[in-house]
Amino acid sequence: MIANNISLILYVTGIITASMLMVYISPRLVFEKILRVEIAYGGLPEIIERHWGMAIFVTGLLLIWAGCDPAIRKPVLMCVSLNKAVFVGTLLLNYKKVPLKHLSLMIAFDTVCVIIFLAYLMGCA
Repeated sequence: MIANNISLILYVTGIITASMLMVYISPRLVFEKILRVEIAYGGLPEIIERHWGMAIFVTGLLLIWAGCDPAIRKPVLMCVSLNKAVFVGTLLLNYKKVPLKHLSLMIAFDTVCVIIFLAYLMGCA
């Protein structure tokens, strides 16, 4: 079922992932208003936050591209799966320092993406 619908899955997950462009455009809005996380602004912290948002946006674009181009699908899914798994793992390992309550949707989405992408890569779907 996943293999038959992988293009659509990649388009949808890519669009959702690419929506993190908002972190690049307005990190304060995303972190303080949506995620309810206080962070430092100005200087290096803000540059790193914006870069993180752009990197996730590019990841989303790669997912969309992989939806159209089967030749790049496997390497893109391997990289994106690793990236999302490390993000989720890092958050969960630091649960005492991070307000997971406001990140639960992001954690759930990335976890489901990793499961779907790995099932596709392993030929289980």
